[in-house]
Amino acid sequence: LGAVPPLYYGIRYNYFNKFADIDNVYGAGRHFIGPMNTFVIFPASVQNIEFTNEMRLEPSGQRYAALHTRTKEGLALHMQVSLQYALRASEVGKMYAEFNQNYEEVFLSTIRDTLIKAAAEYKASQLWKERKEVGREMKELVNASLTFFNISFADCWGLQLMSVELPRSFDASIVDTQVKSQNISTMEFSQKATRIRAETDVFKSEYNRNVTVILAKADANYSLVVKKAKANARSKTLAVEARVMKKVAQRLRLSGSDLVAFQQYAAIQMLENASVFFGFDQGTQVLLRNGGRGLTANRDRRLEEDFGHASAANTAEPAAMYGSTHEGWVREEL
Repeated sequence: LGAVPPLYYGIRYNYFNKFADIDNVYGAGRHFIGPMNTFVIFPASVQNIEFTNEMRLEPSGQRYAALHTRTKEGLALHMQVSLQYALRASEVGKMYAEFNQNYEEVFLSTIRDTLIKAAAEYKASQLWKERKEVGREMKELVNASLTFFNISFADCWGLQLMSVELPRSFDASIVDTQVKSQNISTMEFSQKATRIRAETDVFKSEYNRNVTVILAKADANYSLVVKKAKANARSKTLAVEARVMKKVAQRLRLSGSDLVAFQQYAAIQMLENASVFFGFDQGTQVLLRNGGRGLTANRDRRLEEDFGHASAANTAEPAAMYGSTHEGWVREEL
């Protein structure tokens, strides 16, 4: 029995006759492989390679020195890259036949050369402005470089441009250019915001105008309805007063001038703090003030003196109509 550890592939190897079974690749677990056989193992997990001089980062996988080359226009370039690759299980046997267990050195040399040549094809400004696109193209080139003898032994899973260092003078000019570009973008956004605020103010003004018009119409309709109601109420009041005055004139047998005088005396009761003074002969002065109990004494005599045609018996109902008996009038003999 032989065992392949987790996260590894295995190839059966006979150490007696030095034969490797490259046609069969074993996965993790225990396998019956016969006597004098063992497994040559290869990693099945994703492997990480770093080209960096940054000591503050904790190493992850194999670490090598940063890459040095020149840009397309000849500027010095120091590039730090991290990439990940994984072996193809179906091609592990063939890879062993070609490189034995020295495949990592072959991969490393090939990947380094590919990255250096790829970086030399870009201008310095592209490495600044198009870093995402540059990283994607480098990943595709590395993935293609892992194909040997028309056999792809591994797949590049990812590639990250950790740092791109150019001459300080060029870095300063690029930073200045980027700052100006950001300022232009900021001004454009500010103009856009100003335009949007102006449009918002226009919409707000239109809505406020509509609200003002609606409220004005509502006030006009309200005033019209109220005035119609008051006019209707006044009309009904006048109609009732006309019927009452007609009945008073019939009961008291009043002429037109007498009826007018009666209305004048009745209207005095509607006034607050009103006073009536009549009688100019010696001992005949009488003062009526609105503020006490109603005047009932000598009412028949005063009506007869004022109108001369009505009897005291015929005045009871009209007098009640106009409130001559309600509380409010006080008579004082002067």
